[in-house]
Amino acid sequence: MEKEYLFIYDGQTWWLKLTDAEQIIDYHKQTGGRYEGAVNLYMKFRQEGKEWYNLLEDTPLQERIEIMQSKDFKYLQCAIIKAQQVEGTIFDGFRCLNMEIGQAELETIREHGAVFINPAGGHTHGIKTVQFCRRKQLVFPHFKREEIRLKQFSGGRHWYAYIGDMQIRDGDCLKWNTREAAQAAAEAIVN
Repeated sequence: MEKEYLFIYDGQTWWLKLTDAEQIIDYHKQTGGRYEGAVNLYMKFRQEGKEWYNLLEDTPLQERIEIMQSKDFKYLQCAIIKAQQVEGTIFDGFRCLNMEIGQAELETIREHGAVFINPAGGHTHGIKTVQFCRRKQLVFPHFKREEIRLKQFSGGRHWYAYIGDMQIRDGDCLKWNTREAAQAAAEAIVN
């Protein structure tokens, strides 16, 4: 059976829905570059001769604030903490961090039947589905207004709305009585 990814839209954000360990493993293989920026940041600091405990020493305040707010620096901090806990290298820290995240995702599946992962890699459970989209590639939906297509079948009275590779729905409803209603439903999904 061909691999398929199920994306759920909750009215604000798209989430990837995973329901078993194989899907978690596949997700982590597909997104293995998640820590690449953090590793590059660490290597930059090392080239500057800085150790983990003083990475931002001598960095101007505004630049320090920007670096500390970046996702890469936060991942780096987590990896450093993990490395210290296992008395290993920074790469051991990244490996432990990835294993801990995967374990938490697996536990969420055990407790709630599914884990939902957002584009930044955060996860949760219990997402209310407004729309969904199935894809053959692990690419989060990011629809634009110009991708909206409206169709009315020859002799038909109802309108159908599509965006990219997805048909718009409102619960079980896939059709609207007016073109304007179909357009409005589609526009509620675009970024």
